Amino acid sequence: MIDQHDEETIRCPRIGGEVNFRFCRFENNMLPCRWIVGCWKSYIDIDTFLKDHYSTEELDQVFVPPKPKIQSLVNLIERAKKVNQEDE
Repeated sequence: MIDQHDEETIRCPRIGGEVNFRFCRFENNMLPCRWIVGCWKSYIDIDTFLKDHYSTEELDQVFVPPKPKIQSLVNLIERAKKVNQEDE
């Protein structure tokens, strides 16, 4: 059952408070949080859980490396320039 651990709670290092496992399963656009393995590995067999309940494609979406911050900033600047040009 995918919801077998949903009521278990831990302290989330990102949020700074307690969250339940259900939150961690849905936090990333209805997919697990990218940090779910590190947070839950001491409490449940998280690797087996993920393999049993998610496809390889879904897990690839979850664990894609983040873009470097500078790349994200450049993308935001480029989008803002484009919007500004369209408004003129």
